[in-house]
Amino acid sequence: MKARAAVACMLAAWAAGCQVIAPLPGEGGDGGDGDSLATDGGTVESDAGDAAGEAGYEGGAPPAPTTTPPLENGPCELAACSSHCAASKDRCELAPQYPSVEACCTVCEAMPSPAGYVACRPVGTRDPAGCTGAGPLGPDGGAGCVGRCETLCTLYAALCPLRLPDLASCTAMCSLWPAPDVFNACSHLDAEGTLECRMQMIFNALGEELDDKRRDDVCRDILEGRCAKPKCEGGGDADRAPPP
Repeated sequence: MKARAAVACMLAAWAAGCQVIAPLPGEGGDGGDGDSLATDGGTVESDAGDAAGEAGYEGGAPPAPTTTPPLENGPCELAACSSHCAASKDRCELAPQYPSVEACCTVCEAMPSPAGYVACRPVGTRDPAGCTGAGPLGPDGGAGCVGRCETLCTLYAALCPLRLPDLASCTAMCSLWPAPDVFNACSHLDAEGTLECRMQMIFNALGEELDDKRRDDVCRDILEGRCAKPKCEGGGDADRAPPP
């Protein structure tokens, strides 16, 4: 809950167009020097708030989730996220898309439009490819949909504000990384530089207490696409490869 609240606070300021000039709450410092995406004073300038608002949706409102009705008494603070995360946990055991339900809630609730995140990720199948399509690296975006690159870049902005000049730069770079046919958040990956490795590193970072040096190292490694050892719920690190 602490990590989720910290990410939510950072995203609220960022999406509102405010300056983000410090790491997550309770972790002071300047976040280190950026070697690839350094900014001038750590200001994140983005129109993500507008893009996630009426500009991206017909009628000026985000679409309703296309799967099951919102789960009011679920694991997340937002009912739409609870429905998505509960369905993902129940149906995607062969290829988990999140290391834990807590991580799923954190990701969904951190989005500029949680409804837009959930709407294009119906968890309607149990097969690994179908679950991947309903996970964070599934859809490529579009009207009313928070796509994979907006998802990854939104989370990176919250974790690494001093390294991200703006959302457009991040999403342009992300678009060059091929999307996986099958993603398993709990498998050991060794294809460095991939979208999957970056997402897995972000998952790990969301669950850590990061000091200044550790944050700088993690932000650099995410940018470079290092592969991390996954940390999944259920008693330690998982070592599960996705089925063929």
